[in-house]
Amino acid sequence: MIDLEKELWELLFNSIDEGFCIIEMIFDEQKKPIDYRFLKINAAFEMQTGLHDAVGKRMREFAPNHEEHWFETYGKIALTGESIRFENRADQLNRWYDVNAFRFGDPKKFQVAILFKDITVRKQSEETIRLLNNELADNIRQLEFTNKELESFTYSVSHDLQAPLRAISGYAKMLSNNFLEILDIEAKKYLKAINNNTEKMRTLIDDLLIFSHLAKNEIVRNHIDTEEIVNSIIKDCCDQGSVEKTIFKVGELLPASGDNSMIKQVWVNLISNACKYSGKNKSPLIEISSTQNNHEITYYIKDKGVGFDMEYYDKLFGIFQRLHNDSEFVGTGVGLAIVQRIVNRHGGEVWANAKINEGASFYFTIPI
Repeated sequence: MIDLEKELWELLFNSIDEGFCIIEMIFDEQKKPIDYRFLKINAAFEMQTGLHDAVGKRMREFAPNHEEHWFETYGKIALTGESIRFENRADQLNRWYDVNAFRFGDPKKFQVAILFKDITVRKQSEETIRLLNNELADNIRQLEFTNKELESFTYSVSHDLQAPLRAISGYAKMLSNNFLEILDIEAKKYLKAINNNTEKMRTLIDDLLIFSHLAKNEIVRNHIDTEEIVNSIIKDCCDQGSVEKTIFKVGELLPASGDNSMIKQVWVNLISNACKYSGKNKSPLIEISSTQNNHEITYYIKDKGVGFDMEYYDKLFGIFQRLHNDSEFVGTGVGLAIVQRIVNRHGGEVWANAKINEGASFYFTIPI
């Protein structure tokens, strides 16, 4: 029976994946641990340590400069009987270990049993992740700083441009009011160009201010009556005489939760774009509706206007990026950037599909 138990113990001892050894601590005259000798090792020991034929040999024979903390830890266990579980690095073995150590046998023999596992790969992965997280955090801080600088710059420039723009507009108005009768055709043409360009600049400044404010304004979430918002925008477009109400086909527009004024700005920009780019179509049609799943509501607006080339899609939502010339369609190149920023701040996404001369479809989502 004793032989069978010994065979079973040996089988178990050598079948585990973790390294296992029994060591005998060696102390100097002051009971300071200075080395240890390997008394017994299992089959996994060499794979976990890289040490060969260790039985009967001392640790300092393998690693003369082995760190003192290993001897101190095992010496304390041998003297006090206190078990310990820890992770540490053995520099001379170039490995990290997860160690579970406890006193073994007669306390007077100063023996310690050690169950351990090489965790070097895990530690290297953790270090790589830590460095990547630090780099990511640095990049985020730099991006936030850059965004704040950009927003401050945009806001300052927009305000600084207002004063000279008002002066230009004012002097042009004075010329029109006081000297229009004595101006020749060419001068009137120049004056009209001044008025048109100052109006375009004023619109651009307004859009820049909106874009700048979006990064700072808090989102005030409320119930949004999407149907009411869309219908009021359509009415405004029709009242201005730019389109006929009959070109709109409005389906079910589900209510949402979000910042009412911001979401209204999204619809203003998308509907006005659809109207603008449908202007040359003899039979324009603008379809607006929504769908819903368990997580979000998807809104869409489709037109049969001039469309655009999907090859340049990556420019579509960029600020100051335009896919059509000013001579064809006026614009500032900020409207869709505003749409994207608002939708993203609400936790949604925005995208589009289009074909040249076959129209465009814009989609955006709002989480439920």
